[in-house]
Amino acid sequence: MTHIETSRVNEVLARQIGVIQEFAAKLDVKEDLQALEEKLAVIDGALAALKEALAAIPHPRG
Repeated sequence: MTHIETSRVNEVLARQIGVIQEFAAKLDVKEDLQALEEKLAVIDGALAALKEALAAIPHPRG
């Protein structure tokens, strides 16, 4: 990969990781279940996007 491609890949991965970290930090056992479900749905979507991005990157899988 070129430097530009690597930078773009890192940017895409960092965006999804940032969303996961942001919403994971907001999880609180004292919240009502609907609020927890909403935050988990955002995390789940970001995790799916992260997995999709990783699958698209040519790298050895072990």
